Amino acid sequence: MMQLNERKLKILQAIIQDYIYTAEPVGSRSLSKKYDLQVSPATIRNEMADLEDMGYLIQPYTSAGRIPSDKGYRLYVDHLLQLEKNMVIQRDQIRSDLLNRFGEIEQLLQYSSKILSQLTNYTTIALAPQIKEVRLKHIQLIPMDEHHLLGIIITDTGLIKKTVLQVPEGLDAEAISKISEVINGRLQGVAIKGIPGEFTEEFTHELEQLSHGFDSVIPKMFQTLEELDKIELFLHGTTNIFNFPEFNDIFKAKSFLSMLEEKELISQLILSSSHKGMNATIGSENIYKEAKEYSLVTATYKIDEDVIGFVSIIGPTRMDYSNVMSTMGQVNKYINEVLKGKYK
Repeated sequence: MMQLNERKLKILQAIIQDYIYTAEPVGSRSLSKKYDLQVSPATIRNEMADLEDMGYLIQPYTSAGRIPSDKGYRLYVDHLLQLEKNMVIQRDQIRSDLLNRFGEIEQLLQYSSKILSQLTNYTTIALAPQIKEVRLKHIQLIPMDEHHLLGIIITDTGLIKKTVLQVPEGLDAEAISKISEVINGRLQGVAIKGIPGEFTEEFTHELEQLSHGFDSVIPKMFQTLEELDKIELFLHGTTNIFNFPEFNDIFKAKSFLSMLEEKELISQLILSSSHKGMNATIGSENIYKEAKEYSLVTATYKIDEDVIGFVSIIGPTRMDYSNVMSTMGQVNKYINEVLKGKYK
């Protein structure tokens, strides 16, 4: 069995880096000229043939050079990748924007998605918080008129949702204040998915004593919480794909844009590729055939152990992983600093 010795690894790394920047199959002669591999073109050619036999390279057509396979990219990302350390990111400006402009998690995710798209020139996707997994921090009821209340639902991750509630006649400000106090006393800190179980007969009776007919408001409040769990995706830089020669083919570009419109598919791609911290899913590793030609680098955002959302960078498998993962790592560091300070 052939082994991946140091020379093969150096040649594979050079091929992948060259292909990332040129999008052209790599030949042994050009590789010898561009990189100080200290071996002859004939030796490089033999090593490339071995790497192809081992599944790390592909020859797209006869007499062509080689291109990396998904297996080759995986080895590169896991073991050969050298993150760019000289990347200059405006740390203070990013942190200032995060601290001063955003109060909700969705806005924070949108901003991080936008800045990552600008810094990497790839398409980025933010997946909003999974509401059922977070906890209720506060429900505020504000009178609008004689028949309506504004209900403001706030979670421990900073997610804020508002809904208009129709209420029984004769519900004055004092009763509304007492109802808010009772609801928050019972539900504060309870996971959203566990709230239905908190509305016991005793609790419902307690609310009824404060206002006859208020039980009609409760289903509406639950409906609002259920609606919060609908998928929310935020895209930035969708036209960036036209910067890559892979998408000069209009049919391929159209296919990519059509895929991005499939919210359920995209959300499942992100969720299946997300692990702790930052993770890359390469080509055939993706669970849907529509995404087999693309790579996703996904960051998971947490407060303590609670997942509050995800941001992914998506592009061709010939992705500049070094730039993408370095940039995402730095931006995520700033995001996490803000999250720890803002929501603890």
